[in-house]
Amino acid sequence: MNSGIRLLFFTAICLLMAVGPVGNARAQGGSSEVVIQTTKSAYRKTDILVSLPDVLSGGRKSVQAAELVHSVLYSDMDFSGLMRGGTSEAQADSMEFEFVIEGTVEGPLRDAEQTGAEEPTTLSLNLLTWPGRQLLLNKRYRPLPSQLRATAHHFANEVIFWVTGEPGICLSRIVFSRGRSDRRDLYAIDYDGHNLLRLTANRELNLCPSWSPDGKEIAFTSYRRGQQGLYSLDTATGAVRLIIEQNGLNLGADWHPSGKELVLSLSQPGNPEIFRIDTQGKILRRLTVSSAIEISPSWSPGGRDLVFTSDRTGTPQLYIIDAEGAGRRRLTFEGKYNDSAVWSPGGDRIAYATRSGNYTQVVVMKSTGEDRRILTDGSWRNAEDPSWAPDGRHLVFASDRTGEFKLYVYDVVEDTFRQLTFGDAPDITPAWSR
Repeated sequence: MNSGIRLLFFTAICLLMAVGPVGNARAQGGSSEVVIQTTKSAYRKTDILVSLPDVLSGGRKSVQAAELVHSVLYSDMDFSGLMRGGTSEAQADSMEFEFVIEGTVEGPLRDAEQTGAEEPTTLSLNLLTWPGRQLLLNKRYRPLPSQLRATAHHFANEVIFWVTGEPGICLSRIVFSRGRSDRRDLYAIDYDGHNLLRLTANRELNLCPSWSPDGKEIAFTSYRRGQQGLYSLDTATGAVRLIIEQNGLNLGADWHPSGKELVLSLSQPGNPEIFRIDTQGKILRRLTVSSAIEISPSWSPGGRDLVFTSDRTGTPQLYIIDAEGAGRRRLTFEGKYNDSAVWSPGGDRIAYATRSGNYTQVVVMKSTGEDRRILTDGSWRNAEDPSWAPDGRHLVFASDRTGEFKLYVYDVVEDTFRQLTFGDAPDITPAWSR
């Protein structure tokens, strides 16, 4: 959560008051401009030649489709962190190509183009060894023009998995809150910064989204009815339903890996405590009983433990308990303000935000609390609210390094980053689909 909002929440909680909306002008649209990227380290990657698909028929539209597919495939190889793409055989002098992606595009019938009807394109994509040209993978698709990007992402995932054995993240999406003051709406965007989609438009404060494991729902906190409540948005229809609405906080929900329940912070008992609830809002178990502020719970990948923030020692620190609320142990001892912890998909690491001097920085450490590594420095100003990609290699977080909070994707292996969102309104509380 944005540091200003989070501090306001803490102040209000300390006074045992419900947090009210905290302000924002509605933002429209977005831009998928050229990303900003820096590189600090170099790692061995698999070189792959990404050839422009041959156009067999379909005229101008097929040429455009081939160029789009080529561009998406090339970017996907690069963004994976596992591959290094080339676009020409002439690069073989400087790149050690091991594989090549080739394909063909066949456009719709001429009369379909004349009538303006949206007809599917026939797209065939192949992965071959280089230079031996042994066919390893072949996929044939019939996408509509609006489906070309997703189709290319699908094949890119197939290639990445075939070559590296690692799952691709090319079809994943990121949901976040955009706006100012008490007007913030939820938006979703592809992992590469394209296909920005507005999900809510209720002129209220909507924030802290969380994807269900199957991607069919997004839980989020909202003031849709004037009182803070936890809601769920159906990603297929856009329908919104109330999950739970108690007096005070209904904040920071995280889905259990089973998808059958959530964990969140409720302050109805008098101060914020951690609760498990089912998907209809029925309280299943109260996990904490303390006079302290206890918020921001996050499940471990197996659903056995959860990490959360508590100020029981005087400053917000990270703690771990099991699913029954037992076995509490303190995880962080460095930093005067630690929050927004999230477990990596593999369960071996935890990312969180820490206050360092005047700024908030993103930290990654082992889930045992060892090998603490601060990813960002003062050049980032504030870096907050990390969320892991499904590959456990990339993080998305919000930073105001340019003066306005925007989202950035960070490769924790290579220490490289790229800017994900652009525009004038601040973007906060991102969550990566699983």
